[in-house]
Amino acid sequence: MPIAVGGDDAQTMADATEQDNPRLRIVAAQDRDRALAPARETLQPRDVVLVKGSHNVGLEHTAERLAEPDTMDDDR
Repeated sequence: MPIAVGGDDAQTMADATEQDNPRLRIVAAQDRDRALAPARETLQPRDVVLVKGSHNVGLEHTAERLAEPDTMDDDR
């Protein structure tokens, strides 16, 4: 499940993509920390996650948190 991060821009991107492909579900997250919960809700053990974005969004923080299974309850 794709998660778009970045406030109104993320919602605009999610809406446009879903309009183009209604079968694709995209979640919009206001910021990198709010992207954690929907990601963790769908991840299963041994899943592979691609985190991509501008450096200024700080998604490396999100990737690091997703790699720490013991902290899952800290962000919900």
